[in-house]
Formats: sequence, structure tokens, C-alpha cells
Amino acid sequence: MRKKTARKKFSILKFVRGSITISIILLVVIVGSVMLVGGLASKEPAVKSPVTEAIPDPSSLTPQEKKSLQLETLKFKECSETVTLDLLLDHTGSMQNSTPTGESKINRLKQAVLALADKLTDTSVIGIQSFNSREIKEEVPVSYYSEVRDLIPQKINVLVAQGNTPTHDALVFSYDVLRGALPRFPERKFNFIFVSDGHPVPGDGHGGTQDPRDYNPNPVDQIKNLGVEIYALAIYDGSGQADNPNLASLMRSIASRPENYLEARSADDAITILSSITQKICQ
Repeated sequence: MRKKTARKKFSILKFVRGSITISIILLVVIVGSVMLVGGLASKEPAVKSPVTEAIPDPSSLTPQEKKSLQLETLKFKECSETVTLDLLLDHTGSMQNSTPTGESKINRLKQAVLALADKLTDTSVIGIQSFNSREIKEEVPVSYYSEVRDLIPQKINVLVAQGNTPTHDALVFSYDVLRGALPRFPERKFNFIFVSDGHPVPGDGHGGTQDPRDYNPNPVDQIKNLGVEIYALAIYDGSGQADNPNLASLMRSIASRPENYLEARSADDAITILSSITQKICQ
């Protein structure tokens, strides 16, 4: 009887030991699995900045390419931190015209401006004004990008193409905005980007000219005298509008220098061309 009891106790003890061993093995497997996936609490992957994602793998580059990449990356980083932009956007009736791809010019302009804004960093400075004969207004006050990041798409996405093209009055408005903004950012070099698709026409219905060259003082000269670099982007719909010599002459006169005048022969090119302006600024 004692032998049977002893054997029974030994079997139970052996079973318990085996169970403990299996449990320990399972626990080790579970802990190892958890550690492999990053711990008990799941972590969201780090978000890469657009600049980081755009940089190719240095191991695949030649020594000269690596050196060039390092210089370009440094230049872009330094520029994006201090880039200072003010935009004046035409959203007159003709901006509703379609491009060769079927998109309206106003939609292409919206896409281009939002793509441009996405390249900015928190310490970039940006302001946006818009105009047509119904209203000339400050959409985004000149501010650090970190302060207006969410405001930009809210304002840009609701722009409606309507009315005539009061170019002179719009430039006067932007001149006043810039004159007030410059003292708040005394160490910054301001860059003003004027985007339009139309020859200036009266905004008040009384036959007055809206060509800034017909005024003294010319608001364009006033902006330039502030030390602001002006870029002029003529945005077209592909219908031959780009061949209008009067419009081209006006836009060239607005730009600070010949190379600052750019044409989007079709508004479908607006994203690329507006982006090229930021590259010029960073040179």
C-alpha cells in the first residue's frame, strides 16, 4: 500500500514538474514575441519628413554625388527654415476655365499653393492675399508657418473664381500688407509671388484702368522699394491665352528681374512651376 502511494505521489510530482517546464517554455516564447514587435504597447512608426524621404540611399552614390547631395540637403534645410513668402492669388472669373486635362485653372492653382505650403517648415513665414473685383482680402496673415498651417487649406480650398481683374488695387492691398509685415520679421528676406491669368480690367465699373503701370506711384515699384523680391507667374488654360502680348508685358514688368517671370502655358503645370520658384529662392 505504501509503495502504491509513493508511486502515485511520484507520478503527480513528475506531472507537476512537466507542467511547470512547459509553462516556462510558453512564457519565454510569449515574452520573446512581444519583444520582437516592440513591447506590450504598440508604437506608431516615426513619421519621416518630406526632406528625409526625398534623400536617396547614400551607399548607392558616387563620392561626387554624395558631396553634391550633402550640399543640396544643407542648402534646402537652411532655406526652408528661413524662407519668407507672400502670395497674391487671382481668383477671377476666367480662372474657372478648364485646362487641357479638364481641371479648372482655379483648382490647379489651389493644388499648387497647397503643395508649396507642404514644403515649408515651422519657422518659414508665409502670407496669402486673394483678389477679384468682388473682394480683395487677406486670406492668411503673414505669420510663421507653424501658426497658420491648418488655416492655409481652409482658406485656399474655398476660393471661388468670379468677377473681373483689379490688378492695381490688389497690388496696393498687398503693398500695405507687406509694409506692415516687414518690421515684424526684420531679419527676413521677403519674396512676393503674384499669380494671375488675366489682363487687368476695371474693378469699379467706371472705366478706370487697373494696369499698375498707369499709376504714380506704381504699387509694384513700392513693393520693390521695400526690398522685396517679386516673382510673377502667368497661369494659362492652353487656349492660346499665353500668346497675349499685353499680359506677358505686364507680368514681366511686375517681376523684379527677367528670370523671375514664369509662365504656366497650361495651368496643369502650375504645381511644377510654383515649386520651381521656391528652388530659385533657395539658390
